[in-house]
Amino acid sequence: MLINGALLKLAKNLKKHIISVSLLSCFIGAVTVFQAFYLSKVINAIFERPDKIMYYFICFLFAVFLQMVLRYPANMLSISSEASIKLDIRNTLLDRIYGLGLAKLTDERSGKLCTLLLDRIEALAPYYSIYLPNLITVLFVSMGCIIYIGSINLNVCLTALIGILGMLITPAFTYKYLWGSGTEVWKEYDKFGSDFLDNIQGMKTLKNLKACKIRRQEMLRISKEIHKKTMNHMKITTIENFLFELSANIGSVLSVVYAVYLSASGHINAGSVVFVLFMIRNCFIPVYSLMLAWHVGYNGITASSEIENILKEEIPVWKENFDFADTNTLSTRRLSFSYNNHDVILNNIDLDLKPGKTYAFVGKSGEGKSTLVSLLAGLYPYTSGEIWFKNLPLTLDTVSGWREKISAVWQNPYVFNGTLKDNLLFAKPDATDTEINAAIKEANLEDILAKLPYGIDTELGENGSILSGGEKQRLAAARCFLKNTEILIFDEATSSLDEKNQGFIHESIELLKKGKTAIIIAHRLSTVKNADIIYMIDGGRIIASGTHEELYNNCQTYHNLVKSQEDGNEK
Repeated sequence: MLINGALLKLAKNLKKHIISVSLLSCFIGAVTVFQAFYLSKVINAIFERPDKIMYYFICFLFAVFLQMVLRYPANMLSISSEASIKLDIRNTLLDRIYGLGLAKLTDERSGKLCTLLLDRIEALAPYYSIYLPNLITVLFVSMGCIIYIGSINLNVCLTALIGILGMLITPAFTYKYLWGSGTEVWKEYDKFGSDFLDNIQGMKTLKNLKACKIRRQEMLRISKEIHKKTMNHMKITTIENFLFELSANIGSVLSVVYAVYLSASGHINAGSVVFVLFMIRNCFIPVYSLMLAWHVGYNGITASSEIENILKEEIPVWKENFDFADTNTLSTRRLSFSYNNHDVILNNIDLDLKPGKTYAFVGKSGEGKSTLVSLLAGLYPYTSGEIWFKNLPLTLDTVSGWREKISAVWQNPYVFNGTLKDNLLFAKPDATDTEINAAIKEANLEDILAKLPYGIDTELGENGSILSGGEKQRLAAARCFLKNTEILIFDEATSSLDEKNQGFIHESIELLKKGKTAIIIAHRLSTVKNADIIYMIDGGRIIASGTHEELYNNCQTYHNLVKSQEDGNEK
C-alpha cells in the first residue's frame, strides 16, 4: 500500500488527529481479536474445561460490549478529525494563494481554484481519516495476529501472510496506471467547473448571442469525457479489486484448510485449530477494510497532484532591504516590474507624490498605468527598485500595514454577495452607524438606498447584480470615505458612466482627496486637466511630467493624444 510522503508533509500540523484516529482504530481491532480469542476459548472449554465456560463467555461479552461502546467515539473522532484536516489544508492553501497574489489569479481560472479548494480537498481528507488509520490497523493488529498464529504453527502463519502481503503489494503494480487515469479525471473536473462558472457569469452574453446551445454542447462533451476517463479508471480499479480479493481469499482459505489438515493429521490439537480459525478471520477483517479504504484514499492522492503543485510554487519575492528617505511623500526610485521575469511592463519609474496634491497617469492602453497603481497599492511585488511612504518602505513584512494607508476606486469595483452594509463594513469592520450614514451621504448613495427594498440591509446579489456600474462605483467611493486613508487611487473611476453617475463620482473624488495624496488614471484627458502634475507614460516609462498646459505645449506624445481625443469627440 502507498504512503505518500508529500501528503504526510502537508499534514504535519495534523499528526495528533491522525494518530488519535489510528490508535483508536487499532484498539478496536485489538478488541475484535480478543472477541475471537475468548469465543474460541468458550468453544474449546465446552469439550475440555466446562468449569471455565462462564468466565470465558463473560470476557467475550465484555469485548463485544466494549467494541460497541467504542464505535460511537471512533466515528465521532474520525468525523471531527476529517473536518479539522480539511479546515487546516484549506487554510494552508488559501494562505498560499494569497501569498502567490494576483499574478496567480491571473494565470489560473477561478473555477479551477474553486474545484481545488472544495472538491479536491473533500476527496483528499479520507486519505488521512480513513486510509491511514486502516493501514496502521493492518500493520499492527493483523500482523500481530499473524505473529501469534506463528507461535502455534509457522506454516499456517506464512500461508496467511502471503495473502496479506499480496494485498499490500498489489498497488505497486497498478499505481502508475491509477495515477495517470485519476489525474486525467481530475483535470476534466477542473475544466468542467471552470467552464460552468464561465457560463453562469456570462449567461447574459450567451443569451444575447444565442450561444447557449454551443456552450451546452461543450459542457456535454466535457461530461462525456469525464465519463469516458472515469470508466477507464474503473477498469483498472476493477482489476485491482480482483487481485486484492484473490490474494485475500488465497491467504485466508488456504491457511484455514491447512490448519484443518494439520489438525486431522495430528500435528496440532483441535483447540488450537478453533483458535486459529477465529484468529485468521479477524486477521483478515482489517485487511478487507483496508481494501475498501485504499480506493477512497487513492482518489484523494490523485486529487492532491494540483495541491502539491501550488504548494511547490515559489512565493513572489518582495524587496526587503534598501535605503529610503524619511519624507512625507509617496515615492519610488528605479521602480521596475515584469510578469514572470520577462515582458517588462514598467521600467525605472521615479515618483515623489506629496500630500494634498492630485497626480494623474495618462497614456495609451497597455502602457502600464494600472500596473503602476497596483504596485503602489501593494497588490503585486515589484521586480526591482524602491517604494516608500513617509518612514514606511513597502516590503513583505510591511505590505499589510501599507494597504491600510491606501483606498481605491477601481475601474470595475467588486461587490460581494451580501447586504449593502456588509459591503461597506469591509472598509472598516468596526464602523458605527453614524460613520456609515456619513459615508453614504458623502458618496451620494442616498438615492440608491431609498430604492432598495430593505434599505441598507438589502442583499445586493453576486457582484452586486442589482446595482448598475455607476452605483457600484459610488459604493466603492463610500468605502473610501469609511476607510479614510492618506492615499487615494482612482483607476478609470468615471469610465463608461452616464452623466448623472459621473457627476456624483466627481463630487466624491473632490471631497475625498482634500488633504490626501490622490492618484488618478483616466482615459479621457478632459477629466485630469486640473491635476497638479500629469505623468505621461509610454512604453512603461515616464517620458514627461507637468501640468496639462506644459505637457500640451512641450510633449508631442501628450499633444497627439489630446488632439486624437478631441478629433474623436468632434466626430
